[in-house]
Amino acid sequence: MDANVVMLNRGYDQTFQAREQRIIETLASYDELVVSFSGRLAACYCMDLCRASGVRIRAVTLDSPTLSRQAVSRAKRYCQHHGIEQKVIQTDEILICNYLGRLGKVIDPIRYVCELASLESNWGHQPILLPASIDEQRCYLQRFDSLPANTLWCFAEQGMTDQDFRYGFHKRRLDHWGKGGNGCLSSRFIDPVTLDRHHLRMVDMAEQMLSDMGLEEAQVFFHTLADRVTTLARVRVPQRLRARVFDMQGSILKALKSTDFDLVTLDMTVIDEPLERVV
Repeated sequence: MDANVVMLNRGYDQTFQAREQRIIETLASYDELVVSFSGRLAACYCMDLCRASGVRIRAVTLDSPTLSRQAVSRAKRYCQHHGIEQKVIQTDEILICNYLGRLGKVIDPIRYVCELASLESNWGHQPILLPASIDEQRCYLQRFDSLPANTLWCFAEQGMTDQDFRYGFHKRRLDHWGKGGNGCLSSRFIDPVTLDRHHLRMVDMAEQMLSDMGLEEAQVFFHTLADRVTTLARVRVPQRLRARVFDMQGSILKALKSTDFDLVTLDMTVIDEPLERVV
């Protein structure tokens, strides 16, 4: 059997399909929705269920420093392909979408999206759908206490986890839009003190270069050495790609040093790989 084919539990699949159908029925009860659409894995899966429900969709994409250029490009391509009206709103604010507890003071990303969307003509009255898992909702509530008015958390309310989103994404064959699973760029920073726009840009450029080299699933984590000046890029790839990465060491080092990283290392941690095909 192909190494990328994963046999899935039939009971889980049936439960998943029933939950997915409940979400589609909930979405179909609305005439119009604005979807917070980052272009990442969960957002693409959310959009696919919206399209299946028949609800009229508008998309708002908040182009902040923590959103990779790959994700922004994917969001634009998706909306253009499906004829979805989209507003791309640029902001210099660092909005933490994941790992909210890492920084002492952060902007509420959901209320910020709602505020900017409300400024758009004829958009202010429409509910905003968040493609958020139950894990993300819990994290958000721990940080900000309450959910903003006029927002919908259909996926979280049905108990959808991050793993469920990955399952649904690959089950619906959405990876032709890109893997989309690398998450918020802020998650690449172990030390929140080092998180700033310049360093986010370094990580983003490094991941773009690796993607152009055929390593689309690569993640680049930002570190500094004890001197707090020397920068280190820790590259993480799925285990099946490590042999290729070893063969490309020279090219990878040259590419990442061109983005202002001083040192480059390979993370040997075994990580869970996303489902490539579902049978």
